[in-house]
Amino acid sequence: MTAVGFPEKIEGIIFTEIIPEFLPLFAPKKLVELGAVVRQRSRTRLYEPLTDSLRKIQWVKLVGMKAISIERSILEAMEPHACMLDPLGQTAHALCVTDCLIHTKSALDSMAVFLTDLLELDEKAGDRDFKKNKFRQSLYQKDTFLKYNIKKLEPWFLELQEIRDEWIHRSSIRCSIIHGPTNVGILPIPKKMTGHFGDQQKLALTKENFWSTEDFANHHYSNLQTLFLVIIERALQIERQALSEPLAIPSEVEKQLTTFPMLVTENMQIEKMKVHYRKSPVDW
Repeated sequence: MTAVGFPEKIEGIIFTEIIPEFLPLFAPKKLVELGAVVRQRSRTRLYEPLTDSLRKIQWVKLVGMKAISIERSILEAMEPHACMLDPLGQTAHALCVTDCLIHTKSALDSMAVFLTDLLELDEKAGDRDFKKNKFRQSLYQKDTFLKYNIKKLEPWFLELQEIRDEWIHRSSIRCSIIHGPTNVGILPIPKKMTGHFGDQQKLALTKENFWSTEDFANHHYSNLQTLFLVIIERALQIERQALSEPLAIPSEVEKQLTTFPMLVTENMQIEKMKVHYRKSPVDW
């Protein structure tokens, strides 16, 4: 999380990153302040896993939007009195939903690694994992603010791990196209890990048994957002306490907050910065 300016002339190699506009809810002012304080205290390397987690949360958002778009396109192509088959669409939907789950868990792991270092927890390697009670208890004993705000997410940590283990290690997501009205969409995602596709098909198409694609994506994304913002708030509290006096942050710096890398390998006279805006990320 860095703020950068663009000089008129660039020589050699520089690294910059630009924040996407599809993550407007991640407290940009606080991110700018945290980045400035961290740089002043020479603690940038400590915060790399937290930066990685935000990047992965962006991926969760993107693949979730794409899965929702694919389902809608299949629905729009349906006709009365016709059975709809879309092998490529169903495959792309399954990949996006699976990626949503994988990147959600990966973002969680990056945040766990960061908190281990920030709070100097006595946890190593694979023990730095929100699914593990030992890690959570170590975290709670060290920081009551995080305990109060994170404990409510425990059911989600365990639910996420159960689905991930089923889809990644034992089976895979398998969604049938539903012909007929439901309140879980036409490609419902099972909540219960039955282990057998036949058993899954016997479940009633209710919100108790299935997620709609939109609800699935929003569920994991909103929980990631909640956790990330809690961590940002606590990190800011910790870093501010170490300052001898408050750090002034110019308001215009927020516009330079960055996360996408760019590499320049030649001397060039910069006349403008060009950003390619797409109508929708799902059109890529």
